[in-house]
Amino acid sequence: MRRLILLCSCALLALTVACSSNSTDPSESEGSKSTTTRAPAPDQTPPKSINGITVDGDTLWVASIAGDEVLQISISDGSILQRFDANGATPDDVDLAPDGSIWVAGFGNGDLARIHEGEYERITNIKEGLNPIAVDAKGIVWVGTYGPAGDLFRIDPSEVDPDTSFEWSPVVTGLPDINAFGILADGRIVAPSLGTDGPSSAVLIDPTSGDISELATGLPSVAAATVDSDGTPYVLANLTGEVFRIDVENKTSKSVYKVSEGAPFDNLAFGDDGTLYLSSFIAPTITAVDPSGVVRVIKIGG
Repeated sequence: MRRLILLCSCALLALTVACSSNSTDPSESEGSKSTTTRAPAPDQTPPKSINGITVDGDTLWVASIAGDEVLQISISDGSILQRFDANGATPDDVDLAPDGSIWVAGFGNGDLARIHEGEYERITNIKEGLNPIAVDAKGIVWVGTYGPAGDLFRIDPSEVDPDTSFEWSPVVTGLPDINAFGILADGRIVAPSLGTDGPSSAVLIDPTSGDISELATGLPSVAAATVDSDGTPYVLANLTGEVFRIDVENKTSKSVYKVSEGAPFDNLAFGDDGTLYLSSFIAPTITAVDPSGVVRVIKIGG
């Protein structure tokens, strides 16, 4: 099942947008082997559409389910600096780790992969439907599955052997529809809830206790979340481009952006300078909003 097909139908026909334990079958041992792909020469053909996004200095990394690839994009002109074939993983989301590597959640086949020093490497297989992914300050990878009753997994890269099959058990079960989440300084996770159905809410997930509690209610259809460089969480109303800042202590929300250019959106990320980047759900474009409010649409490739 491809989430892109389902979501396009949802966005265009129903005007809703949703921007994504289990074991690897021993009979699929060949599929559990690590696969490595070196970066080809940068082809400037734009991807059909993009999904997850993360900021890496003056570049952006984006995942494309439709293109089955991950791309590094120049913020200044949208040129494609690197592109990596995901080998059937149909990647949905990406995140930057403290060591500079890019981690990739494979929605189609459950592959968890990493891009490091110009190579794409499949690290392990977890479960089909991988979507939200975030790497904390210690380098621990947190990845979840999309859809009702989703699962949250904790992956310590130092404990993973890419050439060995492993049965992954979730640390939290029963997640609401989560397309992207952000990690707070204390290790708790802020995520959207029930984005495809609405009205939505922002929830707080405690990986230690497994508790899921509401932070802010009465939001429009939100299906993605992130944190800025200060660790402040935000959720995105994907269809309208409205971005809400979440006050975790007071359990309130405040609308801080309303971005129409490039909407509907799949995901969002902040640069260290406070610039907000939103990935288009239906086109190969990224909308940038600088701290002064100036909006620019970045067209990917040529």
